[in-house]
Amino acid sequence: MMLQIDLWSETFAEKLKEAFGTRLKFLGYQGSYGRGEAAPQSDIDIVTVLDHVDTDDLDRYRLLVREMPHGELACGFLCGTRELYHWPKFDLYGLLLDTKSVWGNLLDWIPALTADSLREALQIGVSNLYHAACHTYLYHENPKTALSALGKQAFFCLRFCSLLKDGVYRAAKKDLFPCLDSREKALLSLSLEPERTAGFSDKETADAYTLLLQWCGDILSKEEESSRGE
Repeated sequence: MMLQIDLWSETFAEKLKEAFGTRLKFLGYQGSYGRGEAAPQSDIDIVTVLDHVDTDDLDRYRLLVREMPHGELACGFLCGTRELYHWPKFDLYGLLLDTKSVWGNLLDWIPALTADSLREALQIGVSNLYHAACHTYLYHENPKTALSALGKQAFFCLRFCSLLKDGVYRAAKKDLFPCLDSREKALLSLSLEPERTAGFSDKETADAYTLLLQWCGDILSKEEESSRGE
């Protein structure tokens, strides 16, 4: 049975307001529920901002989560307002774009973000994907079984690419896929078809990793040239 995320998160917001009062500054959710792609066992990815966070707050928060139905599925991001304001801007881009607000306004607690922050977010995401692909191909006992997870990393990067191209943020795979070129669609398909990639031959596996590495290299080179104004 699917969780009703709006009802769940609104109930949790009330519990947090009772426990923390005006110290609660923001509550939202993201992840597969935020994208409308959740399955019954999907994580409940919560974003919570308090005025500050100490270990007593963490203890209290943990108890509140455990009291919630399906609390074992909860995960997510919790921080204080000072830490959030000084968080690396490239990381804030994804947080802001992906988070559905339940209570409060996230924009009240973060600095202004620019196109440079978005480009940095893309560069870091792509460089992490490149490293993960190399490391996995070298050291994983069965590299084809990791292609789905690598495809999911590529999906997050492709969303930033799309946003840089036309200014539209497409959070869900179903909205993003039609806007991609053939190579980008092949990348995204790695995350859409885990059963197929798990059955890849050695050549198909090598081809998929080649696609990942070449695309990452092209994006990194392109963004470096853009940053130099070439």
